[in-house]
Amino acid sequence: MSTDSINEISGPKITILTTSFPRFEGDSAGRFICNFARELSSVRVIAPHDSAVVKDVHPFPVEHFRYFFPESCQSLVYGAGLASRVKSNALRIFQLPFLLGSFFLSALKSAGQTQVFHAYWTLAGLVAIAVKFFTSIPVVINLWGSDILFTKLPVIWYLLCKILNRADAIICESQHFADQLIAKGISRQLITVLPNGVDLEQFKPLDKIPLRKRLSLPNDRPIIIAVGSLSHKKGHKYLLTALPKILESYGPVRVVIVGEGEFRSSLESTITKLNLADHVFLTGFQKGETIPHWLNAADIFVLPSLLEGTPNILLEAMACQLPVVATAVGGVGCVIEDGENGFIIPPRSDTRLAEAVISLLQDPALRERLSVKARNTVHSQYGSWKQQSAKLENLYSKILKPR
Repeated sequence: MSTDSINEISGPKITILTTSFPRFEGDSAGRFICNFARELSSVRVIAPHDSAVVKDVHPFPVEHFRYFFPESCQSLVYGAGLASRVKSNALRIFQLPFLLGSFFLSALKSAGQTQVFHAYWTLAGLVAIAVKFFTSIPVVINLWGSDILFTKLPVIWYLLCKILNRADAIICESQHFADQLIAKGISRQLITVLPNGVDLEQFKPLDKIPLRKRLSLPNDRPIIIAVGSLSHKKGHKYLLTALPKILESYGPVRVVIVGEGEFRSSLESTITKLNLADHVFLTGFQKGETIPHWLNAADIFVLPSLLEGTPNILLEAMACQLPVVATAVGGVGCVIEDGENGFIIPPRSDTRLAEAVISLLQDPALRERLSVKARNTVHSQYGSWKQQSAKLENLYSKILKPR
């Protein structure tokens, strides 16, 4: 059998390069990348090491490279993300050259087993392009909402743009983000818009009452939920500062914030300052498989982010038939039509956030209408991980065909 015939059966050999990937069962770090990887025919992953890594938890090979010594000091990635890590401790930036160098060597070593490098985020993209320079192996790069921050640094973005345009394909999760990148100099011919998948078997409406009992949540008041790492860009502070207005206008509610991160102490200070301890629950880290339970235990989902692409948690909340209040950032406006399948508000506006939540709390019919349309939107416009991974493999094949 020819090599081409084998490739048609098994799919091309893909090496995923990423700065974030699930380190243990239930870890939410890079969960969407893992969902893609599970559906690909032949894949291996290279990601940074972390003290929380558990070996052999994935059905495909994962190499975790060490990048700083002593190992206990490795702290640049994971958590709430690289930018948030550096913001909380500026000295971590000195680990960056070691991260890039170790990443490059690990990727280069894997070149003999790879037909395509697929890099997630800008830093991994730079590594992939560097390896391509030595090996000519084609490169696909996924860019996300956080990558747009580089465009605010003109000189750095000019250099990055020159490098990124050497990729064979660049994937964006929304047309909105693709248009932003094109306007900033990324070649239109390179860009493919490919949204993430949604697991509609896992994320679906469930009965609230038993879930609240299981999660020790109250049944005597509405629950407003936000899910995401505790970092500045997630905007949880604005949900907290909106809460006194909500309590005054509506009455008792419980705000549940699912996630962990470097911004936790700041949120705790805000809770204490505003005397909200009886109304807010910071759950800390929760395993990925429990997220549908937390969502379904709630009445309203809030996404108060300052910066996003098209976050999967938004689609998952909509799939669970929750009414949504989300900020107008990134590709959110491509998903939410204000007043039709959710509410869109300006970022950093606790007043508008409070108004939207109060209107939903006071009008059960409105909640029902928006939540049903939210679920219908996800079902009609977004595919499963298997469907989206098939599109990804078609892109790989297209890149490899001339070769």
